[in-house]
Amino acid sequence: MRLRLSFTAELREGVHSGRGYNENMYPSRIGSSDDFLPVRRGFVPDAQTVDAVLAVARYGGMNQAAIHLNVSQQSVSNRIANFERHLNQRIFWRGAAGSFTTEVGSQVVRVLEVLEGALNDCARGLERAIGEGVTEEIKLVVSHTVAEVDYPRWAAAFQRAHPKTFLRMRQLNSREAQRHVVQGLADLAIVEGNWVSHELHQRVAGHDELVVVVPSGHYWARADSRSGSGAPTVSEPLKAVAAVSKEELQTTPLVLREQGSGTREVVEDILGSLAPPAGEFGSLGAQRAAIGALGAPGVIARRAVESQLATGEYIEVPVAGIKFDRPLRVVWSSQNRLPEPAHRFLRFLADYADGDEVETKRG
Repeated sequence: MRLRLSFTAELREGVHSGRGYNENMYPSRIGSSDDFLPVRRGFVPDAQTVDAVLAVARYGGMNQAAIHLNVSQQSVSNRIANFERHLNQRIFWRGAAGSFTTEVGSQVVRVLEVLEGALNDCARGLERAIGEGVTEEIKLVVSHTVAEVDYPRWAAAFQRAHPKTFLRMRQLNSREAQRHVVQGLADLAIVEGNWVSHELHQRVAGHDELVVVVPSGHYWARADSRSGSGAPTVSEPLKAVAAVSKEELQTTPLVLREQGSGTREVVEDILGSLAPPAGEFGSLGAQRAAIGALGAPGVIARRAVESQLATGEYIEVPVAGIKFDRPLRVVWSSQNRLPEPAHRFLRFLADYADGDEVETKRG
């Protein structure tokens, strides 16, 4: 006991004398009257689990998350299942249409997004501490469709040309993405649709086409579908699919993206009033899967369903007199000066992105 008291006294002396211990960095709690409530860090997942949970939430399914993370679907599924057991809570509902967050899961995702940012900050700080890694960063917000279809190749090409610049990307729908730039939370946003906040500059970076698609067994998928003769058989060839009218599309429950997305905005601008949706989904991957699972028509980016159209799993249905074309835009604040790294990325997109029309104007 005398030895322990002596050690404690020496520790106090060392703390207050500055020998071997920095009180400013690590304040002593010895003799403190403040209550110390330890945080239950046992709930905190590792970085790979954080990545898995957020990827499933963002891409709408285990398989899509695995492709994004370049790991097996089993690996993603195991990490999610282990984390759910650890929390004793279900984070995702699994189904044929994909994976969707539960009420608790939505809260967990928001917390893990904060942790993701902290882990990235930590990684960059350690790289700087040892003289390696990036020297500058660009804060980007990217809409869901662009994030899945375009951004990966844009980011890869930019990083090859600028290896010392870190692209910190967050995925949101187009309205939320613009709001982040207005609030100063991001340097740039890449969004879809026609609406742009008056507080933002904009540059058209390309164009994207939306199409109406149905599962191959849907009665719209046959040439004489307007005759009401029933669904096609597998042996029947699908040649020219008959067009649907605007009115028929307006009155048919569709598989749609959520309110606030650029895709939903374009559909509502062109069609006007719509029937209650067959399903409403917060990610491109979930919407794509739901079209087949629900057996209902959906309006979706053509490039997002290229493989399904090529294999015949989905059939494109023309709409008489209507084309769903939308611009892809880069937006940035009209109130704040654009940082040079972000300006460099903007110039890169003007040269690299699809479409030749590149114009700058006030939103």
